[in-house]
Amino acid sequence: MSILFVRAIITATVVSLASAASAAGMLVASGDEWQISDMAYDAPYAAGTTQFVNSMAAKFGGSSYLFLTGNGNIPQSGLIKATAQFESLGKSVSFSASFDPVSASAYDAVFHFGQVVNPADFAAYVNGGGNAYVSLGGGHWGTAAGEAAIWNPMLAQFGLVAGSEWFPVAGFVQADVTVGPSDSLIWGYGQSIEKLSPQSASQSYVRGTFFGGPEIGLIGSSASLDSVPGVPEPATWALMIAGFGLVGAASRKRRALVC
Repeated sequence: MSILFVRAIITATVVSLASAASAAGMLVASGDEWQISDMAYDAPYAAGTTQFVNSMAAKFGGSSYLFLTGNGNIPQSGLIKATAQFESLGKSVSFSASFDPVSASAYDAVFHFGQVVNPADFAAYVNGGGNAYVSLGGGHWGTAAGEAAIWNPMLAQFGLVAGSEWFPVAGFVQADVTVGPSDSLIWGYGQSIEKLSPQSASQSYVRGTFFGGPEIGLIGSSASLDSVPGVPEPATWALMIAGFGLVGAASRKRRALVC
């Protein structure tokens, strides 16, 4: 077996691993629906909201975004400022009152603002390579526990879990961010979003407190904000090690023939 052939096998394996690691898109899940509404651009939240949107635009990349508008609390007219910010960052923004993963595949990212949707459709979209921002806290399933029951099977696929209680803070308040790409965010009740387990590859994207209370996960993401190369599976490592061994053996044989 020639050295070039073995190297080709290793190269193909590495390329395949990189493709598999990047096949799924990124999911960002918020426990509340108001984070990038027009209200979020008012004082004292504006600076934090702008930072948060900048971070998502940078992480999601691409140029074509879709905003869902089926939630009466946050209609299209309540997303003017977020639209303007994304457009200033080179993104085109379209709107739809419905969602399905097939038509959504034409977009680099989809933003959900508490609408009643099928979470499994979002899982299919993200697993197909799309990026998604989803918002809980809309109250469409009666209670926080009801909403968590609807979303958690999907969130678990991406290493996240929603809490089953509303935060005990009435009205719109400022969340003092302790971890994340923002100083503060608007919050209108809502529930927690945490890592599913310490071993999950997900990240507590934004954490914060209310009125000096305990730190709570506010927004989670399926992956770290910083890109980390995928770790090969044990079987793949075995293939690669075998390949490296073949290269070494071929090199030794070649040297022996030369000598």
